[in-house]
Amino acid sequence: MRSKKSIIGLALGSGSARGWSHIGVIRALEERGIVPDVICGTSVGSIVAAAYASDQLDDLEAWVTTLEWKDVVGFMDLNLRGGGGLFKGKKLFDYMRERFGEWDINALNKKFGSVATDVDTGLEVWLRDGKLLSAVRASISLPAIFTPVLRDGRWLVDGGLVNPVPVSLCRAMGANYIIAIDLNSDLLDVTPPPDLIDEKKSAPLDRLPGHPEKETKDKEPSFWTATKERITTSFWGKDLKDSLDKEKDERPSMIEVISKSINIMQVRITRSRMAGDPPDVLITPKLGYMGLMEFHRAQEAIDEGKAAVARAERSLM
Repeated sequence: MRSKKSIIGLALGSGSARGWSHIGVIRALEERGIVPDVICGTSVGSIVAAAYASDQLDDLEAWVTTLEWKDVVGFMDLNLRGGGGLFKGKKLFDYMRERFGEWDINALNKKFGSVATDVDTGLEVWLRDGKLLSAVRASISLPAIFTPVLRDGRWLVDGGLVNPVPVSLCRAMGANYIIAIDLNSDLLDVTPPPDLIDEKKSAPLDRLPGHPEKETKDKEPSFWTATKERITTSFWGKDLKDSLDKEKDERPSMIEVISKSINIMQVRITRSRMAGDPPDVLITPKLGYMGLMEFHRAQEAIDEGKAAVARAERSLM
């Protein structure tokens, strides 16, 4: 039981597209009268934390629930000069700055912090002042995907490398009752129950062709198919792209290797950090089946965030 004098901290974890479930978690907590005083985020968690701390969660939800896969691909500005990442991220953050404005962290209505990693030293970096979007941009710099960010003389990358669920940052900022959201709990075991599996395709039945709510979306190419088209066409032209499409290589692609490696790393680090510094309540949305960059599936993620809070309700009493 928490006391009336509890300072509630909300630690929003990393998890790329799964991170939109944080919106559903916040909505469900507020419905139960739980409003955090401190909110911290790592990677995508810092995006949602920033929107909440600046009273723009409604605007963020309205935007992400209208995203389509083509919109997501459109924000991926290829980094043709190299320099630490496949995408620059400038196009996305220019859009976010235009849509949501620029805020100073010290002017926010809630205590906010985000986590990044110093790529040269491996040190965990807590970003608690300065420009809000700059702190968020540093926190989401997924290695090899987004270019690192130079801030205060340090090259910073994704905070998920060192602290995927920032319980420790919430505690350092004064919270004494911490609710943590771990998006990585089911990444290494994502097989759905037998009654929801099509043996031939090994996918949840509600994602197979013919399902009334999914039939239209099943005709769309996946995010990485669309991105591969954009990359190969941009770099080498259509002829080489056609050749690559015809080639069947049993080995996983570079993107698959990066994605799965990041998943393994974050699961292991999260378990270790949680063992040493456990939160008071742990909420675990089950979205392990969702692709790294499937940001167009926001409503699905938000709904699961709400469901995850319902499953943990006894812990919140």
